[in-house]
Amino acid sequence: MKFAFIDAHRGGAWPVKVMCEVLGVSKSGFYHWLERPPSPRACENEVLLAFLRQRAADLHGVPGYRNLWLEAEEAGFVCSLNRVQRLLQSIGYRSCVAPRPGYRKPTSGLPVPPNLLNREFAVDEPNRVWASDITQMRGQEGWLYLAVVLDLHSRDVIGWATSAVNDAQLVLRALKRAWRRRLPDGERLLFHSDQGVQYCSEEVMGWLTRRGVTISMSRRGNCWDNACAESFFSLLKKEWIKPLGTLPREEMQGEIEYYIDHFYPLCRRHGSLGGVTPAVFEQQAA
Repeated sequence: MKFAFIDAHRGGAWPVKVMCEVLGVSKSGFYHWLERPPSPRACENEVLLAFLRQRAADLHGVPGYRNLWLEAEEAGFVCSLNRVQRLLQSIGYRSCVAPRPGYRKPTSGLPVPPNLLNREFAVDEPNRVWASDITQMRGQEGWLYLAVVLDLHSRDVIGWATSAVNDAQLVLRALKRAWRRRLPDGERLLFHSDQGVQYCSEEVMGWLTRRGVTISMSRRGNCWDNACAESFFSLLKKEWIKPLGTLPREEMQGEIEYYIDHFYPLCRRHGSLGGVTPAVFEQQAA
């Protein structure tokens, strides 16, 4: 960062020697840094940025960084949404239809529900408290997003969905899967999540409200309010996904399905369940 600063201000009011002395770096080190070959990552960024520039020009400057990221994904680039945004910001790119700086997108207008769960994770009956969250995992083609719905009675994952796009439809697919499997009494069900835009969307909140479900949300920026879902994601990544390395999306989805539907409920013992698996715990409680 120091060398980059010196390079950016060469030819200005301060000589290179003075800037090196002030920043505590050597002049020879700076010139060695200038002559170094670009790193593989820098080369990748250069190719990706060239593609983004060309694609933006082809589309007359209309797409924003999210749509350009989707364009890059379809073209075979392995890149995150944040990386695309950072590269486009470095050249000052803005969509021609982007809102002016300082503009804040209006919310759905729906009030944010309070934290009714209040970290009371021990639940005596099934289908009384469901918790949900979203995580992301890097695959060979880019990010894969996973939404889960847990029944806190047994800590079992009763609904889940994956997608390359993190939106409200991802949550709805997981919810509908859980609903078909459990057929709960909505008026006796508490659904807890964080305040992510997916959960605060009119689609998700409307779907839950029409079924009489009570909605609870974590306090903003407090992941411990949804600790059970966070704990599940930690187990999935450490125990199963990380040892496999970077996988294609389709193969990663298969591994997630096996872990959620087979290994986790049938083999993964939980101290909070008395040392038994979610499947055994539900059998004992029946």
